[in-house]
Amino acid sequence: MHAPRTPASRPPLFVRVLTSPVTPGAVERRLARTLGPVLSLLSVLAIPVVIALLAWAGWALWQARLPVLVPRHRAEALCFELEQPPRFAPPMTIEPSAAMVRGRFTRDTPTAIALQNAMHYTDEMVESQSQRRVGDYVVTITWLRLPGDDGSAHWLIVSWMEDADLAVCSFRFDDPGPMLTPDERQWGNALLARALVARNFQADTPPPVRLRAEPGAALAPFGPAPAR
Repeated sequence: MHAPRTPASRPPLFVRVLTSPVTPGAVERRLARTLGPVLSLLSVLAIPVVIALLAWAGWALWQARLPVLVPRHRAEALCFELEQPPRFAPPMTIEPSAAMVRGRFTRDTPTAIALQNAMHYTDEMVESQSQRRVGDYVVTITWLRLPGDDGSAHWLIVSWMEDADLAVCSFRFDDPGPMLTPDERQWGNALLARALVARNFQADTPPPVRLRAEPGAALAPFGPAPAR
């Protein structure tokens, strides 16, 4: 009797893989099956990356067209400081300005007296006034209600004496109401917390801030653009 025939056993899988012929078409098909989904995902992800890079490049070119301005004095540097990232951004419009009043006072003139002399306001216009030691200077913080072309407005005045010169930063709030609102006080305090730091008030070291803007341009308002 003959033994039953059994089918020839197949070689192991790794032997078949190593010995099977590899054609260029087979390689291309395998690569397409393996890399196709990856390439599709990369192409989808690349679109927002490219858009972001183009936007950044456009912003950089726009910024580069403007000259770098060095503040003329410490008061202007404080306004520049509020423009640095993250820019001070209250929900209401606040218009900044800065000035140095030179040659009108003595070294012993109190800041509050010098400020009232320079701005010509009356005691009735003062809503509150306080002093704070910041770095090497004593800073006077004054809330005023001053008349303007479009009615009264509230002003936050930050002032100090540098020898015999009066330094003034003023911030005009647009709300014409008779009293300071809680929101105005809140954002005024946030402004003070950002600007009145010791590094900005070192006597021999001006604040190391710069601003890109047109020479002689007025300081841009903070918050929403004012309605004109």
